[in-house]
Amino acid sequence: MGQVIKTYLGLFFLLVTGMVGIGVVSAGIQSANARSYHADVISEIECSNFNETVMEACRQQAQKEGYRLQVKTMAYDKQGHKKLAEVILDYQYAIPILNLVTDHQVRGFAK
Repeated sequence: MGQVIKTYLGLFFLLVTGMVGIGVVSAGIQSANARSYHADVISEIECSNFNETVMEACRQQAQKEGYRLQVKTMAYDKQGHKKLAEVILDYQYAIPILNLVTDHQVRGFAK
């Protein structure tokens, strides 16, 4: 009888370990997706030469994806054209099985 209890207890702990592992991998994938999206936004802003319409479209698209995007213009050239912007992407890092949800940021610069 004791062997049966040990077997089921072992299977239970194996299941819990597996679920936590899946949650950690899932959170890592979410983080990698956010970083990739951030790099794409920076590239889009640089290619558009800091066009306000493109920046607003990126903000709206980020909101649809579940992110929050901030683009702060930081430097101008002598003619008054933008040439540097800080791009901040806020996203949630979540491991549901542990009820763990934290806010993270990815910061970068469009030049």
